[in-house]
Amino acid sequence: MSISTGMKMYNAQLSPFAARCRLAIYAKELDVEFLDMPNPELEEEFSRIAPMHKVPLLVDGATVVPESETICEYLEDRGLGTPLRPGDAAAIARMRLLARIGDLYVMEPMGTLFGQINPVGRDQTVVTREMALLVTALRWLDHYIAGPDYAVGDSLTIADCALVPILFFFDQIGPMFGEADPLRSFPKAHAYYKGVQKHPAAAKVVAELDAALRRMMGS
Repeated sequence: MSISTGMKMYNAQLSPFAARCRLAIYAKELDVEFLDMPNPELEEEFSRIAPMHKVPLLVDGATVVPESETICEYLEDRGLGTPLRPGDAAAIARMRLLARIGDLYVMEPMGTLFGQINPVGRDQTVVTREMALLVTALRWLDHYIAGPDYAVGDSLTIADCALVPILFFFDQIGPMFGEADPLRSFPKAHAYYKGVQKHPAAAKVVAELDAALRRMMGS
């Protein structure tokens, strides 16, 4: 049974950052209204409350919370649903480290590579440089992931909320650049990505991202 919150979240199905928040919301079994963007009918209100003009954006009464990491931490601090923070300081530090590696060192080069997907006009110098950065970042993740079912400890945490969408896109971007199974070079991350999807919330988010990507690609 879901927990009524009265919250709403400006959302984009294909955004890895919005997906992070949805995963936390699903895992906590919270009843949150998702407002999918872009939507011309919502644009005026969204622009008024979101000077950064980015999704996700959580609205909890008079409280407006931007940025996915901040939203996930806010839900924890509100004490809503199943806790997604470990119980000790060392595990919390590992959780935050994994999310930070994902955001700073995986998503940055991957974002550049998405701009190079089309072979027409592709700059191979850029691809080679960003792929090298991406491989380095995945090695770091592979080192710190506990796995095989959860990134930290024996239950879902905010680290999983961050990593599941990131690894989904890493797994998808490889074939676009000739690598059929990009995770195979990172055994812990590979096993983890499969294992974490046994959790219903993670499986649901992966399915949503896959459907949204297929719609974008026209398949």
